[in-house]
Amino acid sequence: MKIKIAENIKSLRKQYSFTQEQLAEALGVTVGAVYKWESGQSMPEVKLIMELADLFEISIDTLLGYDRQNENIANRIARLKQYIFEKDFDEAVLEAEKALKKYPNNFEIVYVAAMAYMFKFSEEKDEKSMLKSNGLFHSAISLLYQNKESSINETTIRNMIALNHLNAGQTEKGLELLKQNNICDINSARIGFTYAVMKQPLKARTHLYNSFVSVMNNTIHTMGGMVLMFAQQKDEFCIDAAIWLMHYFDSIKEDKSSIIFIDKLKAILYAQLAVMTAAFGRYCEAEKYIADAYNLAVKFDAAPVYTTQGIKFLKGEDRVGISLDGLGETALDGIESFIFANAEPSQSLDFVKNRFEELKNEEEK
Repeated sequence: MKIKIAENIKSLRKQYSFTQEQLAEALGVTVGAVYKWESGQSMPEVKLIMELADLFEISIDTLLGYDRQNENIANRIARLKQYIFEKDFDEAVLEAEKALKKYPNNFEIVYVAAMAYMFKFSEEKDEKSMLKSNGLFHSAISLLYQNKESSINETTIRNMIALNHLNAGQTEKGLELLKQNNICDINSARIGFTYAVMKQPLKARTHLYNSFVSVMNNTIHTMGGMVLMFAQQKDEFCIDAAIWLMHYFDSIKEDKSSIIFIDKLKAILYAQLAVMTAAFGRYCEAEKYIADAYNLAVKFDAAPVYTTQGIKFLKGEDRVGISLDGLGETALDGIESFIFANAEPSQSLDFVKNRFEELKNEEEK
């Protein structure tokens, strides 16, 4: 076993923003003693090790940094997750209690144990499990300095606590927590849905509209990213992804004959389809797509719209702005700067660009 107390004291001291002088003062020792601990020249006495562990809110094992301890923790977490996956919640909480007794101040143990109790409560509606889960989630927040998983933070944990309250029928308390942690509308869908279930449509409206706009933006960026990803891998599936996104654009238009914000995106997507179909030797399709791209871009640029006007399900919200697309000042600019400028030089790209220039010249005549 390798003891890592020297590097752990130094690391924890910095995490807590202590100077060596401040740590020495907190423990009633000299600055020289702290320096020797961190440099490995000496070790704290047993009593001071206990005080250090208490100060940093970790177990003595964690402070000492036994390699074996890390392996034990990983194994325990793996077992806990397996029990949860198998929906064997009784075994999950038994395993959680064993792990908590040994590692009461380890973030991963505390967090996964909280999840075990959360799932047990969700399945069995045992209020004691809910209270235990929330207590552990609060403890996990105090241990977040140990966390290495970027998807877990104070907001996500507080949202878990909110879900426990909602599942317990403590609706107002759950909603209050969700609203307090509704960063970038991450909770708007659940808040809106909850108000709708409570038959409060006016309160549901704003949250559901905000959520719909977020879903729309996420879908466009996700599928647009897939189109580019498959194209870069020279996978013909990029065409299927682009056509799917094209259908999605049509599905959220209130009136398919009107020109609205998403038609700028649609025009640029048509150009991307032209480049991709040409790259796979499908020149007839490419010629049609670039013509569609040009014609739609001209229509949009004649009367550009940058609000939610014409988006299905968002009636009465025409003045709500859409975030900047970063695709050029006009739709025609977007085709040239985002599609043509980023594509790899090739004979197929030249074919599409030449046809695009011909369309522009024909229009000018």
